[in-house]
Amino acid sequence: MTQGSNSETQHRPQFQWRFLAPRYWGVWLAVLVAGVFAFVPYRLRDRIAASIGKLGPRLTKRGYRNAQVNLQLCFPDWDNDQRHRVIVEMYQRAAQVLLSYSCLLLRSPEFLERRVRLVGEEHLLPLLEAGKPVILMVPHTWAIEFPGLLLAKRGYPMTTMMNPDKNPLVDWLMCRLRARYGGKLFARKDGIKQFLNAIRDGHSAYYLPDQDHGMAKSEYVPFFATHKATLPGLGRMTESTGAVVVPMLATYDPATGYYEGHIRPPLWDLPSGDREYDARRMNEEIEVLLTSRPEQYMWNLKLLKSRPEGEPDPYRAYELQQR
Repeated sequence: MTQGSNSETQHRPQFQWRFLAPRYWGVWLAVLVAGVFAFVPYRLRDRIAASIGKLGPRLTKRGYRNAQVNLQLCFPDWDNDQRHRVIVEMYQRAAQVLLSYSCLLLRSPEFLERRVRLVGEEHLLPLLEAGKPVILMVPHTWAIEFPGLLLAKRGYPMTTMMNPDKNPLVDWLMCRLRARYGGKLFARKDGIKQFLNAIRDGHSAYYLPDQDHGMAKSEYVPFFATHKATLPGLGRMTESTGAVVVPMLATYDPATGYYEGHIRPPLWDLPSGDREYDARRMNEEIEVLLTSRPEQYMWNLKLLKSRPEGEPDPYRAYELQQR
């Protein structure tokens, strides 16, 4: 890490000569291949990626299992064919976006203006123009980096928290990508204080609150047709910083080649003072965002691992059923 101001420590890993050692050559090879794909026409790149994505269920069996369980619990009326189709499309979107990540580092800033669109920007831009700090509530989708970088490129101060990658070279590359236009990055392991201070100082935040962090820190509230351990912190964050919560879903549309940020109206009812309400309100917005675009979401995550006492682990139960 390197220091920002005297009052904060940003996560800014530096290049190290050891990154040239043989143990990192596999990463550099992947970087080289990705660099080539940055300049391949998107239709050709997408066709290649879609073919790779079709192999996802076989190559990542655990991720496929997680997605099956999540979709069974969230959409019990779907048959197996529909679940499988959405999962395959999810892997295809993943491959299409991941093969284009190098564009964010190697293509000109004008690439973002040409290929990234904000849908519903009337809910967001007036707040940013007025200097109002915004917490963008962004669920885990594959194209999540693109709208945030567009906003940073346009000069809006941005900040986010991240989990540093275990591979220091990958961590350095991802931070170079995310901070290309001046965004402030903070490591989750260092706590939330500096992140909140950046919001108070006028930075708008990218906040991904939809992972399962355990029952002790969460409220157990509805999520589609099931319940989910959900962090209730958005209300406290808005109360602490004076920011406004704006939901946004980042997507990729292979039909047009556009990366899109679908923006919903601000959640003016937060903070409510009720932890359960705040958590439920967040999930309601995520449901609205995902209902028409379920294939964009990272269903391969263990989103529903925390269950009430006495209820079995759904992922373990699925494994036992398949034996």
